[in-house]
Amino acid sequence: MTAPLSPRQEIWRGLLLGQRSMLTTMAAELKREFGLSVPAFEALLSLWEAPERSMQATRLARTLLYSSGSASNLVTRLVEAGLVRREPGVEDARVIEVALTERGSELIERAVAVHLASIAREFEPLIDDADVQPLLAFTRRLAAHEDVVSAPFA
Repeated sequence: MTAPLSPRQEIWRGLLLGQRSMLTTMAAELKREFGLSVPAFEALLSLWEAPERSMQATRLARTLLYSSGSASNLVTRLVEAGLVRREPGVEDARVIEVALTERGSELIERAVAVHLASIAREFEPLIDDADVQPLLAFTRRLAAHEDVVSAPFA
């Protein structure tokens, strides 16, 4: 018999499994409605939220928490799909910029609208008004601890 989980361990497990289950459902919706995998959606979303809908390839990899090789493979697939383009940096041609194409911008705008509706329908009702500020404070601490951001370009 295993030892019971501490309340903090149960929080971890609930967050992990609940998020994974919800993401699986949302991933199926993104694939069905837009032909997008979760990594493709996250890459397009990161670019869509970026100033001028563009960022350095290395920054995109860091934003996605991917190795440079994994990010490069993803970007190659997105280029082949006509959703992004690679271009040499303006100030340094050795730097690769990844930018949304018009087609990519149109697709991610439609996908974000559907995704936000899913979040509003499936996730937001689970958070009581009194829990918003403590949960927001926790997620910001967690993101800061892991050196990521919980809001785009915050």
